[in-house]
Amino acid sequence: TQPPRHLDQQRVAGRMAVAFTGVAPLRVGMTAREAREALGLPPQTTPTTPESCSYLDLKGKPLHAFVMMTSDTIVRFDVRDNTLATEAGARVGDSEATVVGLYRGRVRIQPHKYLPSGHNLVVTTPADSALRLVFETDGKQVTAYHAGRRPEVEYVEGCG
Repeated sequence: TQPPRHLDQQRVAGRMAVAFTGVAPLRVGMTAREAREALGLPPQTTPTTPESCSYLDLKGKPLHAFVMMTSDTIVRFDVRDNTLATEAGARVGDSEATVVGLYRGRVRIQPHKYLPSGHNLVVTTPADSALRLVFETDGKQVTAYHAGRRPEVEYVEGCG
């Protein structure tokens, strides 16, 4: 398979977009040091521990996504508002039908763990079976979404 195109090229209508692999300049698999360097931030002074789950401190950088780390590796991006769209154009506030239409044939609909009428719309990519987009809905509209690798992208509580 071909490597994913560079994240700097991932834009929707001239704006940064979320891909299965991340949000430029960050991508799944980067270490905290690499991510902080890419964002122009100083090195982290608190060491990570094996199997720890945390969110990267972006120090006010306007990424508009929360960056989940497991141990010292980026594994997931959480989007909770409509600022960032996916490469296909899906965003928080879109209808379930819009997401299903944008990712036709690649969406698995599952019940939401906490909302009786809600769903998780799980989108796969043929480029990498470990990567997913997971759209959380209230049964009608997207309330949040995650991009990243399994199993972390499918965690309901994030780092919990």
